[in-house]
Amino acid sequence: MTRGVGFRGRHGTTLPRSYRDSALSTRHVTKMTRPRPRMTTRVRFRRRTPQIQLARLGIFVPESPAPQPPDPIFQEPMPSQSASAPAGRIVGVDVARGLALLGMMATHIMPLTRADESGAVHATWAATIFAGTSSALFAILAGVGLALLTGGSRPHTGTRLKSGRRSILVRAVLITVIGLGCGALNTNVAVILVHYGALFLIATLFLGLRLRTLWFSAVGWLLLSPVLWYLLLPLATSRISPATVGPSPGLGDLLRPASLTADLFITGYYPVLVWTGFIVLGLAVGRCRLSLPPVALALTVGGALLSWAARALSDHLIGANDQALRTLGAITEANGLPLDAALLSGHGLEGVEGTPWWFALSAPHSSTPLDLLHVAGTALAVLGLCQLLAMALSALLGLAGDALLWPLSGAGSATLTLYAGHLVALDLLSTVTAGMPRLGLYLCFVVGSLLVGIGLKWAGRRGPLEAGIHVLARSGTA
Repeated sequence: MTRGVGFRGRHGTTLPRSYRDSALSTRHVTKMTRPRPRMTTRVRFRRRTPQIQLARLGIFVPESPAPQPPDPIFQEPMPSQSASAPAGRIVGVDVARGLALLGMMATHIMPLTRADESGAVHATWAATIFAGTSSALFAILAGVGLALLTGGSRPHTGTRLKSGRRSILVRAVLITVIGLGCGALNTNVAVILVHYGALFLIATLFLGLRLRTLWFSAVGWLLLSPVLWYLLLPLATSRISPATVGPSPGLGDLLRPASLTADLFITGYYPVLVWTGFIVLGLAVGRCRLSLPPVALALTVGGALLSWAARALSDHLIGANDQALRTLGAITEANGLPLDAALLSGHGLEGVEGTPWWFALSAPHSSTPLDLLHVAGTALAVLGLCQLLAMALSALLGLAGDALLWPLSGAGSATLTLYAGHLVALDLLSTVTAGMPRLGLYLCFVVGSLLVGIGLKWAGRRGPLEAGIHVLARSGTA
């Protein structure tokens, strides 16, 4: 700026040089400013994902939606998911559930004891393989499903955990209603669904526990709850009449609340007081990262060792003690079975609870500590082995490997439908199937279940009952 030439003030007023000099020494004129540069907005990205890099070039690609957890209590992932897929989509769990379903069908259809040509009674293959273990596996897998529903190895907290609890409560009510309906059928089968409903209600109390606490709770419950059951059983049978409602609770048993409660928790075929340990164990397993091969291997090896140790200890305590053999043998013979057949089938042991030798048993459904440890170990080994098989086939053959497991995993994804369906079929077709060989009838149910599993996997759908429960549970928690 040349001397004597005016300059522009802050508001565009032209001021003479002399006034500028005086203005600089006073505060009557605001400070001169230069035109401010235009401010530009700078966007900072926290992480440079492929979508963000393309967005900076003007290409917008929508991010894929976050994986939604499946409905894992009675239904697992759709067929596009492999065993190693994240977000709780574990094919091995479905495969194990399919095996549990076929095992429970075997105990419902096949005889558990049979007399040979000489008249000696022996336990059948169905009793030796499936008695006690298939139902325990079913219960443990239910706990695994509840864990997956509430976050798996990353448990939900806060609002999401509350929503998960509400969803489980809705499912428990619906499963109980279905179980009461199945209990009214003429099948002579000990239906487990009502007991499952009670187990689901109790499981909501354990959902917020840490992994280590869950493991300690499961082990403690399996070891100590049989002692409490042993003490409460005489009280329940002496003070409640009748103390049981028969093989399965039905709708009519709602009019006898005392008998129904005693049957569910103490005197029934699946006492919830003891079986809570199975569903808590399933919660602990479901909180582990089952998609990792070391975890599946640990379940397989650890479960097999636990099962073998419990059975070996039971055999030693009974076989090495003449008093135990005489006492237990007299009880089972009075009930019409030799001791060996009773220990393998779980039948003919009525009255053993009144002797201290009950604690040495590992017979199916005896509810002893060794029985619970034996079937729990077997269930863990089966689950781990199924997961290892699923991961191996998926890694070696890809989608073809997954397809090889469709019959079992598909049946396992619709266990509620197939379980209830086979009970209805046994009732409706009882006159037709009365003369059929039991093995042939069982194979018909096996083939039918596997074909249904393949169809569901091919169509990518849930079973009818699973779909209905899924919709109602979601609407109940919306």
